[in-house]
Amino acid sequence: MIKSRWFQYLFWTSVKIGLVFSAVIALYAIYLDASLSKHFSDKRYQAPALVYAGEVVLARNRPMSLPQLVNTLDRAGYVRNSNTEQSGYYSVADSHVMVHRRPFDFSDGPQMAQRVRVNFRGERIESIESWPSGAKLERFRLEPELIGRISTLSKEDRLLVGLEVVPNLLIEALLNVEDREFYHHQGVSPWSILRALVANIKAGRTVQGGSTLTQQLVKNIYLTREQTLWRKFHEAMMSLVIDYRFDKNTILETYLNEVYFGQDGRNAIHGIGLASQFYFGKQVQELNPDEIALLVGMVKGPSYYDPRRFPERARERRDTVLKVMFANDLLSRESYVAAVEQPIDVKESRRLVEHPYPHYMDLVRREMKRIALPENWQETGLKIFTHLQVDVQNAVRRSLAQRLMAGDADQQVEGAMVVANYRRGTVTALAGARLSQAIGYNRALLALRPIGSLMKPIIYAAAMQDKGIGLHTPVADEPITLPGKDQTEWKPQNYDKEFKGSLLLYDALVQSRNLPAVRVGMEVGIEGLASYLRELGVVTPIDSYPSMTLGSVSLSPMAVTRIYSALMNDGRYQPLAAVSSITTHQGETLYQRQEPEQKEVFDKTVSYLTRYGLHGVVAEGTASRLQDALAGQIVGGKTGTTNDYRDSWFVAVDGEQVITVWLGRDDNQPVGLTGSSGALKVAADFYGYLPPMSIALDVPEPLVMQNFHPTTGQKIPDDCENGRKLPAEEIRLPADITCEGDIREKSWWESLFGG
Repeated sequence: MIKSRWFQYLFWTSVKIGLVFSAVIALYAIYLDASLSKHFSDKRYQAPALVYAGEVVLARNRPMSLPQLVNTLDRAGYVRNSNTEQSGYYSVADSHVMVHRRPFDFSDGPQMAQRVRVNFRGERIESIESWPSGAKLERFRLEPELIGRISTLSKEDRLLVGLEVVPNLLIEALLNVEDREFYHHQGVSPWSILRALVANIKAGRTVQGGSTLTQQLVKNIYLTREQTLWRKFHEAMMSLVIDYRFDKNTILETYLNEVYFGQDGRNAIHGIGLASQFYFGKQVQELNPDEIALLVGMVKGPSYYDPRRFPERARERRDTVLKVMFANDLLSRESYVAAVEQPIDVKESRRLVEHPYPHYMDLVRREMKRIALPENWQETGLKIFTHLQVDVQNAVRRSLAQRLMAGDADQQVEGAMVVANYRRGTVTALAGARLSQAIGYNRALLALRPIGSLMKPIIYAAAMQDKGIGLHTPVADEPITLPGKDQTEWKPQNYDKEFKGSLLLYDALVQSRNLPAVRVGMEVGIEGLASYLRELGVVTPIDSYPSMTLGSVSLSPMAVTRIYSALMNDGRYQPLAAVSSITTHQGETLYQRQEPEQKEVFDKTVSYLTRYGLHGVVAEGTASRLQDALAGQIVGGKTGTTNDYRDSWFVAVDGEQVITVWLGRDDNQPVGLTGSSGALKVAADFYGYLPPMSIALDVPEPLVMQNFHPTTGQKIPDDCENGRKLPAEEIRLPADITCEGDIREKSWWESLFGG
């Protein structure tokens, strides 16, 4: 009787405890369902912003040599091989290159792999043919290079990929190795746990794990790696909830984007999409069977099976996975044998971004702050497509290094360089220091330095715009005294301390004479010049003093580039941009740069005359040293030197680019360099790497070439050898004018400007 009561007591107590335990479990499951499901739907992981250079566009008749294309392909990780049937390979013949482009999600949509033959004639692309059809193509794009990333707060890098782009072979291999019953269990597999327990007992150590992919996913996203019963229970409950709430494909896709594959410095590489690029430089859909097996094998322990540190260990693990793939009929015998015989072939670099461009990335980050993006962009990740041209950026890096890193160079001299396409309004390269690949102070954007004689083309353009004068107008190279700062007198001087009396505006610009620029600038007006600078994009403070006419205004190299871009772009100002477009990792467009509205600051005639004058600076003036680097091409430029040789400036302008170079010291001490002996040489080195495109100097209507007297500016007969042939609106020539001109009273223009 006592036993019966005791058993009844135990039974009902157990029932009550069981009910309480079940209620607790149910409440806990409800809590997990409420909190976990929403988090898993919206915030499973964070994805970085991956930043890409501009596309490499091959076009018929475009200037590009065969070696240049080969260099581009090598830099992009293409493999040179006589067999180009596989994407990512290329071959070279005497006058053509066969390229099999990789598949890539461009900013305007995905493009499949495509093979083309690029035919060359000299330094140009003669034609492009789709292969093997032979269909003629006008243009062909290569995928852009990854140049940087903006990481999440979690320091986790991943490239989100949809299940549809992941090879079936990879999915099947992963499931066979890690979780064969994935599509048949409810998030937890008791049989897998039991099987692993038996295997571990037999081996006397841990040789198998019983966790499903869902459990691994939960552990990676939400839990720590501590080995406790409570954590395992928590993991199992969360796995059951996720499996109940989400379909298997969603869970599998999340796993493929979450699984850990190693470290890139302080950043963790997650997901199969980025791992394929990190180890093989490929898109995931390009992976070969041996590469798939290696990545699947690394899931078990990416550090332990790191193919760069432990190649033999990694190969052994890869071959084990290949055996599983063969045993489950995922590979034919021939494919299995071929895959096993492959060596471990991964990228040598341990960096996802092999060639960082920190100063250009700084510009990208600044632009992103002005672009309206979703606050939760880290949930989808970003692909940022830029206008950076890698070959241009490399030429900038090499040309700065060639001058500033030489053994006899002053190690205190710093430099900055900006290259922009003035027609498209894009920044194609930028360096903010002598070590352009080192993170640090970005002088291209932040250093405000007096611009010296770079101000003169702006002054003359403003005078031609406001006063109706031209390159043939005589100006006075004579002493002048003006009020300076603090009620002092300012007596500007020419570089050579001499005075030439009267000379044409063209010659004043070409020879960079100071006093004519001061006189003309004062006639335009200091406030007028300041207004023009603001219209040309200057946003920093401007001190409105007469010394502005000789470049006392302090600007950054980027601001100078904006100004000269407008001068070259038919006088129209437009902002310079680094970012072209932004998409999510899945290809949804979030931002597309529109053609910017251009504001006319100078009319086309004034722009042409300024361009013609800048060409004269290189052809016969202070920048004539540049001629040796031009290979017969026609370019323009302007030197700039500040007081005591503290700043050396040079701006080069060609048929599509503005190149701004600054050299100086951060402590503002003299560097002993003029614009022509310092910055100009950097630009010359740049053109040695990338020859320029000629400026178009065809004289537009209503201008015509005419002959002018070199001091009076009067039109004289065309056969006069002492004249200056310059573009100007047509002037009627009186019948009695000789080569010496007409002796007469000065016109009011000549009285105004001298002569």
